[in-house]
Amino acid sequence: MLTRTAAIAAALVAVCAGRGQPTAAPGFEVASVRQTAPDQTQTRRRATVGADRIEFHNVTLWYCLSFAYGMKSYQMFGPDWLRAARYDIVAKGPAGTRREELPKMTQTLLAERFNVQAHEETREIPALVLTVAKEGPKLKEAAPESGDGQGGAQVGMSASESGGERLDVKGGTMTTLVNTLTGLLGRPVVDRTGLSGRYDFVLDFSRSETAGPNATGGYNEPPPLPPPPPGAEPGLSIYTSIQQLGLRLVGQKVPVKVLVVDRAEKAPIEN
Repeated sequence: MLTRTAAIAAALVAVCAGRGQPTAAPGFEVASVRQTAPDQTQTRRRATVGADRIEFHNVTLWYCLSFAYGMKSYQMFGPDWLRAARYDIVAKGPAGTRREELPKMTQTLLAERFNVQAHEETREIPALVLTVAKEGPKLKEAAPESGDGQGGAQVGMSASESGGERLDVKGGTMTTLVNTLTGLLGRPVVDRTGLSGRYDFVLDFSRSETAGPNATGGYNEPPPLPPPPPGAEPGLSIYTSIQQLGLRLVGQKVPVKVLVVDRAEKAPIEN
């Protein structure tokens, strides 16, 4: 009886000790991390996120951090080289890996190979608030068949030789608009219109107003538009275009969760 009691007590101690151990960070089963070859750094970025793997080619560490932590570029702060140095990263998770686990696994990979140390905090940063103008909205309600054919919005972008840009939205919501403006302008745009419908609208704007390379480059963000050609006309301001829809953009600081990169090594631990 005494022996059995001792065995049970030992088992309980082991269970409690196990519960006290920190859970291991999720990681990839195999990973290849290399600096992009010099003759490949001018090629187009290629990135694939699969069910259990990532394949990033010619990407910056900024891009990887954005994917790993679920942040937009305007939410990230760190040294300038994070946007410049290029890497090829291919990593596969163990059997049973789910796609939603890949960002956390990428955090572990970046800590192991680049010695990334980062923390999250809340900062007040410049934003734009989208509101309805005094005269009310001037938006065209979208027909039921308008959009991408699957209940979502269809968003098209075209450019003129003079350097102007045109955004053509079919079946878009205000969420569609603020998300698109956030990508174009490189800072958060907050919807406070109270409008819940779906609309067709066009926005003409000057390419010089877009975010540029210093405000883009994160995961799932549009690439920076090229600068307008020399001698191009300024074009219509995006703020004026917004007013033509019976809306307006007002500058304001808002509290936003951000990622601060405290440390990272430019030369990774390779394979």
